[in-house]
Amino acid sequence: MPDYILHQYDASPFAYKARLCMGFKKLAWRAVEIPMVMPKPLLMPLTGGYRKTPVMQIGADIYFDTSLIAAELERRNPDPTFYPAGGEAMAQIFTAWADQNLFLPAANFSLSLVADKLPPVFFEDRAKMMNRPATPVDKMKAATPLFKMQMCLQLDRLANLLSDGRDFLLGPKPGLADIAVAHPLWMAAKNSGKRSAAAFDPYPAVRAWIDRVDAIGQGTRTPMSGEEALAVAKAATPETPRASEEIEGAPKLGSRISVVTEDRTPEPVVGEVVFVARNEVAIRRSAPETGEVVIHVPRAGFVFRPAA
Repeated sequence: MPDYILHQYDASPFAYKARLCMGFKKLAWRAVEIPMVMPKPLLMPLTGGYRKTPVMQIGADIYFDTSLIAAELERRNPDPTFYPAGGEAMAQIFTAWADQNLFLPAANFSLSLVADKLPPVFFEDRAKMMNRPATPVDKMKAATPLFKMQMCLQLDRLANLLSDGRDFLLGPKPGLADIAVAHPLWMAAKNSGKRSAAAFDPYPAVRAWIDRVDAIGQGTRTPMSGEEALAVAKAATPETPRASEEIEGAPKLGSRISVVTEDRTPEPVVGEVVFVARNEVAIRRSAPETGEVVIHVPRAGFVFRPAA
């Protein structure tokens, strides 16, 4: 079995999602702690500029975004499956709802409660990433009731779904749908203090479900330094790409492209396309610190353009 390396920091809800995926699959993995904000000098050589958390590394193959990390873990470790009921499509539907409707209200509520405890550089960094002005701390804290109301609208829907007594979102067994929906609520229910957790008091079924998902665990974790991870990449050879699929509108094999996220994170990643599938594009690039690596990117949520 390959060594799985997660470049992450513990407070990140998306890193928590990836750690739950490791736990669900009962995997051992190495943890490289990266900074919460830029600069991230030991990550950039691996990713070519991508700065989001987490990033998964397997030798000289680098995976962006928790959706693709989960898909790759399922491909390599199909038992137990992330899709015990309802299939992959239902898990994707719940994931999209969590990312598009649930994450921002839950994150805003959680951050508003601790805004005065976070360094100003945190909000400056996130504003730069989103290409917008930073929100002043006093305005963030004043908006706590609004953020709570927005989050509770989504909690109402979850409570309704769980009202029949089911243990997990799609039935008696947990799956990726549960992990995807629980990760933004982990920050609110378990990672932002008593006031945040108290917001769940009217939703005991939701809180009990969050606890069940959290009990999945996070696998077997061993620390690793960023320097060690770079050395692993440099000593490895990227895996031979699988056979590509012909997909209309997807980048062409052998073309040189620039990859950016749809949410305007400014750092493009440039490389040569070596693999295309319905949910993935892989590009080859190199850096002095890593040698040749292959970067795997989900098609959803990313923009691909020709590069010089």
